[in-house]
Amino acid sequence: MIPSDARDPLLQHLAMLRELAPDPVRAERVRVRCRAQLTRNRRSDLPARIGPRALRILAPVIVGCLCILYIAGLVAAALRLQRMFG
Repeated sequence: MIPSDARDPLLQHLAMLRELAPDPVRAERVRVRCRAQLTRNRRSDLPARIGPRALRILAPVIVGCLCILYIAGLVAAALRLQRMFG
């Protein structure tokens, strides 16, 4: 036998709950706060602070320095191997 819906305690408790509706004022405040945060994040980007001209100079310098360090490491490893086997 199926119990009657009117006597089901779970359905009675659910019927006592109030319905929630979205709060448009709060939603707008959250939207404004998120947009402000996004605007601050865009302004704090590294290229925007340095400038496009400085970035065009700085990027190749950094890459060149890393290449020189890599080559120096390779030469040092080759010299160590030569001393071990030579």
